[in-house]
Amino acid sequence: MVSYIEVAAISFVTAFIFSLGGLGSAVALIPILTFLGVPFQIARPTGLFTNTVSTVSATIHNLRKGIVDFSFVLPIIITSVFLAPIGAYLSHLVPEKIVALIFVLFLFFAGFMVYIPKKKLFNGTDLKFYPLLVGAISGLLSGLLGVGGGGLISPMLIIAGFDPKKVVVTTAFVVPFSSFAGFLAYWKLGTVDWGITLAAAVPAVVAGYLGAFVTHRFLEPGHVKRILGFLFFILGLKFLMKIL
Repeated sequence: MVSYIEVAAISFVTAFIFSLGGLGSAVALIPILTFLGVPFQIARPTGLFTNTVSTVSATIHNLRKGIVDFSFVLPIIITSVFLAPIGAYLSHLVPEKIVALIFVLFLFFAGFMVYIPKKKLFNGTDLKFYPLLVGAISGLLSGLLGVGGGGLISPMLIIAGFDPKKVVVTTAFVVPFSSFAGFLAYWKLGTVDWGITLAAAVPAVVAGYLGAFVTHRFLEPGHVKRILGFLFFILGLKFLMKIL
């Protein structure tokens, strides 16, 4: 199995790169760890915990700036936190190969969403239940796949006509809650390897902060996200080849 030093190095690099685009690194960390010999059922909670600690800084920043719309984010948090553990439990009932195939589809979906122009497809801003639905779907898949849910929350809100700036703040605020709720379920199920989890989480905190600093000072997040979209496709293809 991969060493803790290798896990730490991989987590630092992925967390730094993905934080440049404002994204959680679990979607890349999980398949990479799996390629290197970490069991899929251990890689998923590792990704969730890493997402939690690496996105907390963004959450604290948004709170200090006073830009969080609590009336909007709370329904998403409530349903995502409730459904994330259910998704984690389902991951132990559904055959692992099926979960892996769903994960591949998620990687391709995330890659496509980076390149497809974000257009309003319908008006969801007046639907009071829509944030609840967004939280439920993202929470369920977050727990099932170990990806945090941000890759679903953002496009679901954008296509419903919500303000992009509000979407960014909302996604960053919700992900730590849904990720940690899913992680707790995996912990209770006994699939958390604390050595691997901490080896990944600690450097991710530092890398996430550095990535946010570099993006703010030197880069355009949109350019970085297009590169990440290409990486999603590559990881999806490699992961598909591994499980077939």
